Amino acid sequence: MLLLFGSFIAGVLTVLAPCVLALLPIIIGGSVSGDVKDKKRPIIIALSLAVSLFIFTLALKATTLFIDVSPLTFTYASGVIIIGLGLLTLFPSVYARIIARLGIEQRAQTTLSKGYKDQRKYLGPIIIGAALGPVFSSCSPVYAYILATVLPVNFGQAMAYIVFYILGLSLVLLLIGYYGQRFVSKIRFASDPKGKFQRAIAILFIVVGIFIITGYDKRFQTWVSTHTPFNFDSLSSKLLPSGRETNSEVLNVSDPYAAPEFTGLTDWINGKPLTKDDLKGKVVLVDFWTYSCINCIRNNPYLIEWYNTYKDKGFVIVGVHAPEFAFEKNASNVQKAVKDQKIPYPVALDNDFSTWAAFQNRSWPAGYLIDAEGKVRRIHEGEGEYDKTEQAIRLLLEEKGTNLKGVNTTSGSSNVPVTNRQTPETYLGLTRASNFQNDKALGAVKTQTFTAADNLTKNHWTLGGTWEVQDKKIIARGDSILRFNISAKEAYVVMGSMDPAKVAVQLNNQPISMDGVGGDDVKQSNVMVGEYRLYRIVKYDSFKEGGILELRVPNGVELNAFTFGS
Repeated sequence: MLLLFGSFIAGVLTVLAPCVLALLPIIIGGSVSGDVKDKKRPIIIALSLAVSLFIFTLALKATTLFIDVSPLTFTYASGVIIIGLGLLTLFPSVYARIIARLGIEQRAQTTLSKGYKDQRKYLGPIIIGAALGPVFSSCSPVYAYILATVLPVNFGQAMAYIVFYILGLSLVLLLIGYYGQRFVSKIRFASDPKGKFQRAIAILFIVVGIFIITGYDKRFQTWVSTHTPFNFDSLSSKLLPSGRETNSEVLNVSDPYAAPEFTGLTDWINGKPLTKDDLKGKVVLVDFWTYSCINCIRNNPYLIEWYNTYKDKGFVIVGVHAPEFAFEKNASNVQKAVKDQKIPYPVALDNDFSTWAAFQNRSWPAGYLIDAEGKVRRIHEGEGEYDKTEQAIRLLLEEKGTNLKGVNTTSGSSNVPVTNRQTPETYLGLTRASNFQNDKALGAVKTQTFTAADNLTKNHWTLGGTWEVQDKKIIARGDSILRFNISAKEAYVVMGSMDPAKVAVQLNNQPISMDGVGGDDVKQSNVMVGEYRLYRIVKYDSFKEGGILELRVPNGVELNAFTFGS
């Protein structure tokens, strides 16, 4: 229920997002075009945008499950439609002559032209609202959270959240269109359908449409985020759920509840399939993880130590592997990762996020500590608080009568290797890409040639050469480069290649091995890339700020994400 309200408020706040600010003139312009006294136009635009955004969300689900259509296709269509509406208003007579020469029926021509400028048809505001739906979809962290975390596991719940988000957004846009129309109606020359004001609106439509197609609307968004103190993403992200209600105690679930049954788990590693009945009477830690996640990799040694220390005392860990990237669904890849990381406890694949959904989980890593009666007593998301988690394990073991005399605690620490100055985790695929800096928009077309930016803003990255951009990865098509202005002690990249390839690594314009700060996977300033996994590429002695990392990437190598440590 809380996220329903949060979704509504997020929709209201979305009007403050930089990507929406650039489009507000379209909302106002569409509301006043034709007849500035027609109060139905703002309503029609808001309603059609709401329907369009809802349908676009369904289309995103369909492109994931059934068809291979990039979400960018819808964005390009939006830009083309907006440009077309601008041209139709700016050159109505030229448009009519073109239609006539092409032999298109006069009736169809009349419907299109009148639909935009004749208040009785209202085709124009419908098209305006419908065209803006896909563009507005990328403007809120809450909307992105619903798509990435809720939609894969609970379609009905996700749709409810989306509806509330759309209601909040549409309400504000309706008010903006209505009051914008009232303001313009007081300007006499604005009501002339052939006057300069209406032509200015037409030109504005064309400019915004071009910005959408070329990706300059995203560059405007980045500029606003970088050069203004207001951080919309941070404000909106505060509306995201923080998990189940907890308190400050070691056993932090205020109202313990029965742990759900494992469901949909396959390919069990290190043991036979387990059920709740099999674990009855034991203290169980259910750990959600994925093998290329650096936070999970750093988390695993603590879990291994706890398992080895308490496994003979009635303690069990079940690793639930929920994939973040497609290659993590491969059972042999997971099995190799379990072996490489020396994980001794049972691990099962949750490729359909069934157990993830049953536990209402929302992050990697996340641990759910269950007592001997099968109730969840502690939840912890992310790294850290290792001392508290181990203390909770010991409390629950003693609660069920286990004698821990002579069993010392491990060296668990509550410290987490991150700082607030560290470069954040950065995804490279189109769906979740951020902080991209270039002369072209990322994914303006599926495959294109980039010119790398010379002066990178802190925490921003750029591409050079030819790259294929997909939803969750980028693929080098020819010898290409990626540069990143990083601040961290350590840097990692998730990547892989069907054929073995050598990726050259430079730091501050010289081979990284010359400074002796190459990560564990760097040999003589190169990384041999084969299997799809996380590669360690930078390892300073201490935190460093503002280093320019450069990867020279050969054809066929796929990159998914960067993560950092300090």
